[in-house]
Amino acid sequence: MNILQRELKSNLRGLLIWALALALLNFWMVAIFPSMAADGAMLEELMEMYPESMLKVFNMEKLNFSDPLGFYGVESFFMVVLFGSIYAAILGSGLLAKEEDDKTVEFLLARPVSRGEVIRDKVLCWVIYMALFNLIIGVVTLLGFEYFDVGEFSRATLLSLLLAPYFVHLVFAAIGFLSALFFVRRKAALSVSIGLVLGSYFLNAIASLSEDMQFLGWFSPFKYMDAADIVNNGGINWIYALGLLTVAAVTVAVTGILYRKRDIAI
Repeated sequence: MNILQRELKSNLRGLLIWALALALLNFWMVAIFPSMAADGAMLEELMEMYPESMLKVFNMEKLNFSDPLGFYGVESFFMVVLFGSIYAAILGSGLLAKEEDDKTVEFLLARPVSRGEVIRDKVLCWVIYMALFNLIIGVVTLLGFEYFDVGEFSRATLLSLLLAPYFVHLVFAAIGFLSALFFVRRKAALSVSIGLVLGSYFLNAIASLSEDMQFLGWFSPFKYMDAADIVNNGGINWIYALGLLTVAAVTVAVTGILYRKRDIAI
C-alpha cells in the first residue's frame, strides 16, 4: 500500500481549488494595479478613507501603496498567508482525523505498515501539497507582474514575498496535524484548526494596534513573515524562517510520538 500516493491523489481536487482561486485573485490584483498607480490622487484619497487602525493592521503605514510590491504586500500577501494557512490547517488535520472518523484506520493499520510510516507519508503529503500550493500561486503571480506594466520592481524581493507564506503554512499544517490526535472527528479537528489560525491572525493584529500589546505578536506565526519587513529589507529574515521550520518539525515529532502510543478507536 502506498499511503503517500493515495493521499496525494485523494486530496488533489482541494489543492487545485484553493490554489487556483488565490492565484487568479492575485493575478487580478496585479492587473488592476497599473490603472490605480496612474492616478496618484485616487490612491491618496483611498488611503485617507482607511481608519488608522486598518492602516496598521494591513501595514499600509509601512508600505508605499503606489509601488507594485507595496501594493501586493497590502492587497494580496495577507490573503495568501491567511487563507493559505486555513487550507494548510484543514489539510493537516483532515489527513489524520479522517482515518478514525471514516472507520478506515482498522484497514490501514492491518496492513504491513508501521504507525511511523503512516505519519511519515501523511506529513510528506501536506509538505508537498503546500509547496505545490505556493508554487501555483507564485507562478501565476509572476506571470501577472511580467505581463502587465506595473513599473520597476525587485524580482528578488517579489520571490521572497511569494516564498514567505510557505513557512507559515507549514506551521499551521503541523498544528492541524497535531490537533487531529485530540479531536478524532474530522469536523471537530477542522473547526479547532481553523480557530487556531484565525485566533493567531487576530493576535498579531491586536499586537500591531497597540505598543503595549506588541509582545503578543511573538506568539503568532504571522509575525515572522511580515510583508512590510520583507519589502523594506529586500528579503526574508532567514532566522525567522528557520524558527518557523523548527516549530513545524517539533510539532510533527510530538505528533509522531503521541500517535505511536495512543489507543486507536476502531
